[in-house]
Amino acid sequence: MSPQADVHRVGWRLFPEDARQALRLKRFFMAFLAYLLWIGLTFYCYALGYINISAGWFAFSIALTLLGNLVFFGLFRSGLNRRWPDPSLTMPQMLLATFWVMLLVAMAPRVRGILLLLYVVIFLFGIFRLRRGQYLLLTALALAGYGIIVLRTLVFQGGAEPMSLELLQYAVLIVTLVWLSFFGSYVGQLRDTVTRRNRELREALRRNRELAIHDDLTGAYNRRHILQMLEQEHARALRTARGFGVCLMDLDNFKGINDQHGHLAGDAVLREFVVRVMGEIRELDQVGQGKTHHETFGRYGGEEFLLLLPETDAEGSHVCAERIRARIADETLRVEGIEVSLSVSIGVTVYHAHEDIRATLARADQALYRAKQNGRNRVESLPGA
Repeated sequence: MSPQADVHRVGWRLFPEDARQALRLKRFFMAFLAYLLWIGLTFYCYALGYINISAGWFAFSIALTLLGNLVFFGLFRSGLNRRWPDPSLTMPQMLLATFWVMLLVAMAPRVRGILLLLYVVIFLFGIFRLRRGQYLLLTALALAGYGIIVLRTLVFQGGAEPMSLELLQYAVLIVTLVWLSFFGSYVGQLRDTVTRRNRELREALRRNRELAIHDDLTGAYNRRHILQMLEQEHARALRTARGFGVCLMDLDNFKGINDQHGHLAGDAVLREFVVRVMGEIRELDQVGQGKTHHETFGRYGGEEFLLLLPETDAEGSHVCAERIRARIADETLRVEGIEVSLSVSIGVTVYHAHEDIRATLARADQALYRAKQNGRNRVESLPGA
């Protein structure tokens, strides 16, 4: 790694590398920007004399608000927010904002009606996250808080505004918040529906891809996919100058199994063969980048199968093929209520630098033919030039 690349990894970053955490932090900063606008509005009201508290208490309330936001920032940046059921902390942030608006409304009774519009901003913040029950809980909290503030004003201060105006403002607040609750929950349901359908679409695409690259009968990768893997290994070998092994397998006397026991038994034998071969392919046998240790094994056609061994030399390829041959020969298969003895012949070769990949396959086929000619149930290798 170059020194220039290291420079970008050192030091503190405002947004984490986790995309979801970065999005949550961006949403937090949007909310914090709204707080700054509110604070500016609060200073303006204080300068006009609409807020009836001392300068010390006013400064304390502002500091308390900033401290609450600092706590949320710390939770997001440290990752502790992930411990909550909702890592976005939408409800806690909205509860803090609701408390802050209640405090502001209590401090500025002369502009109370204007400040109630801040509740709309709060409810819009949770439009994609909260459920209807959570919205109604916030609505009840906001209405109860406003009712207590108005009642306190009437009892202790005789009412700065006529009772009819206070009741009208209260009614408007009820209608607005209840409507926002149902609208917000409806939008949230639409979001959930879109998210679910996107998830279903991704799953359907994944299943279609699996069907497109797998053999229906055996579950192994099909000929098209295994040849694509072969082309990828070829391209990688050209870049890295590292070869790979090719094992071409053919089940011995498979036609006799079909003739004697039927095609259903033959199909079951093919499936059992694939299971046993996959059990013998170890990650140690191949170092293919971006591949699982089963992704380089597939059905080549009929009862023939192809196995690629990335970055494996002739000796390693032969050892792997011999282990597979022994496993098949040593176990009696029980399929469709009958016992079947099975063996496999394997032709092994390795790719050589800059040769045509068809030449590699032809050499593996020649090795397989030699294994058949020499008695079957054996591994033959043709390392080539």
